[in-house]
Amino acid sequence: MREERISRNEIDSYKRDILEHSVLIRVEEVAVMLAVKPCTVKRIIEEGKITAYDRTGRMTSGVRVLASELKEYVRSIRLELKIS
Repeated sequence: MREERISRNEIDSYKRDILEHSVLIRVEEVAVMLAVKPCTVKRIIEEGKITAYDRTGRMTSGVRVLASELKEYVRSIRLELKIS
């Protein structure tokens, strides 16, 4: 049985994919990335546009957002701007 070799690019792509789907970003960091206030990020979460993850179940400083969901949200608002 012959082993299939995996390229360095495939390994790097896999690592990025795993990292993107496991990294949680604080609301404050999301606000900086989007150039908005943290209350705006919380409103986006409350509107269901991004899913929040928090152990306490409240909108506290422990709220986090998956990097992959933030990326999808940014893509969606870019599409809305192009359509308008």
